[in-house]
Amino acid sequence: MEYLIIILLNSLSCILLISNGLVFKKILKFENIYENIIESGLYGIILISLISLFVNFFVKISSTVSLLILFLPTFFIYKDIYFLRKRIFNLSIILGIISSLIMFLDNTNRPDAGLYHLPYINIINDSKIILGSANLEFRFGHSSILQYLSSAFNNIIFTNKGILIPLANIFAFVSFYLLYLIKKNKNVLGIIFFIFIFNIFYSMNRYSGFGNDDPGHMFLYLSVCSYILSFFDNNKDIKKNVIFFSTYAFLIKPFLIMVFLLPAFLLFSKKIKLFSKENFFCFIIISIWFLKNIFVSSCILYPEPKLCFKTLSWSTFNSSVADPQRVKKTSEAWAKDWPNKKIDIDKSEYIKKLNWVSTWKDNHFKIFIIEILPQIILVISIILFKPNSHSFHKFSNTLALQIFFIGLISATLWFLKFPIYRYGQGYIITFINSFFLLSLYKPLKILPLTEKLFKKILISIFIIISFGILFKNLERIYRNYQNIYLDYPWPKMNSYTIDNKINTNKAIYSKSGNFLYYKPYPYSLCMFSKSPCTSNANVGEIKKKNKLGYTIYYYK
Repeated sequence: MEYLIIILLNSLSCILLISNGLVFKKILKFENIYENIIESGLYGIILISLISLFVNFFVKISSTVSLLILFLPTFFIYKDIYFLRKRIFNLSIILGIISSLIMFLDNTNRPDAGLYHLPYINIINDSKIILGSANLEFRFGHSSILQYLSSAFNNIIFTNKGILIPLANIFAFVSFYLLYLIKKNKNVLGIIFFIFIFNIFYSMNRYSGFGNDDPGHMFLYLSVCSYILSFFDNNKDIKKNVIFFSTYAFLIKPFLIMVFLLPAFLLFSKKIKLFSKENFFCFIIISIWFLKNIFVSSCILYPEPKLCFKTLSWSTFNSSVADPQRVKKTSEAWAKDWPNKKIDIDKSEYIKKLNWVSTWKDNHFKIFIIEILPQIILVISIILFKPNSHSFHKFSNTLALQIFFIGLISATLWFLKFPIYRYGQGYIITFINSFFLLSLYKPLKILPLTEKLFKKILISIFIIISFGILFKNLERIYRNYQNIYLDYPWPKMNSYTIDNKINTNKAIYSKSGNFLYYKPYPYSLCMFSKSPCTSNANVGEIKKKNKLGYTIYYYK
């Protein structure tokens, strides 16, 4: 029965996402609002995230507020929703089933979910924005727009387990959207889109692995695909997709900032105007996000010290743990495998120049090769065996070089700063795939297949990998079917124990007896428990005060 409930709730979530997306597309004055309701679901994800972010400046995202965020916008277009009811319902059921198969009997992302994803969602649900919350747990400074999206699904309908639903929905919507593009563009563009969805299906098919990284890369792919499509279709809606998908990818993962090169190229080529409604809207969105960052961490982009304010009372510079200079150095050193360093060297020296490469090569390089090898084989095979037919015409050299440049500079930035594969996956795959675009400009004539046979092979690859995902998830469900635990069969969000027991947490009091925060108990990670919670053992002499109705965590 619980399995059916998860499917129904996922389906309802998809209905709400599509409905809210229709509202957002009307606000943005899309030309073809009703043509692609899968696309509407993606815009619903964006709209709900932004509303939750904005509202949390003033109130907590309580159950009542959550219901208003999800349902209120839909009342403005109820006639449109009624008109599209069959299409919305049928698609939502399919997407709901896919989302549920991804979720059943899995875990939330380890360990980041327990350290700061879930605790931060809990803070959003329990209170309006807390100033200086990064002083409590420095990872709160890395919070993603996804945490605000998840918070909007904690209400009387979805219960608190509703916060687990959006990540699975993102996978379903992005996958189906790329399939839609492939179906609509059966020429060379379809092959390009296929290459990207291959990576999603191969590398991003585990709910426990999503976190903040995979959804960010998914929206990066949507941005790249929309940008490529804009060269062949002058539809204004496609250019809007480039702008908004890029913005959302950045809000998910600021390290994906290079995605803004795509709308920048559109701007330089005069395909969009600088002073457009879309650009202005995204400017406001990003400004609000930066303001949120300042409230949480005293930094525009934490932990970049040059973008932080020392004079704010909640400045993280006053914290030995959350100090942006320390966190920046430690984060980079950790990404470069400093714990396994071969020589006795401090973090500052380790990350300088290329002192870290030897250690990284011995540990992360193998993982890197394993992850990218199937993608490389696929791209090389397509280059060598693609047909020399009309539909595989010469590609725009300008476009191919632009994607190559974006992939190259982004992948280089990843390697030099944070060379863990999951951080730079989107950049790396874009760079690899750019070689296919370059090959289209000057085709190689090496054992070309007929167009019919070529497409049959690609369809076969797609079917095989799709069944592989299905089998992998069904096998996991079968393996864990009898492992009964609390909230079964939802993904574990209370703890990573076998029985998924809830952390009761210990309340920490100041010398005056005023409550300050919670520490996880009896388990080491906060997960989704009493808030505000920190797994950080070195909070120290943190203080708490209230000003103008806002809670502030600070150090003298």
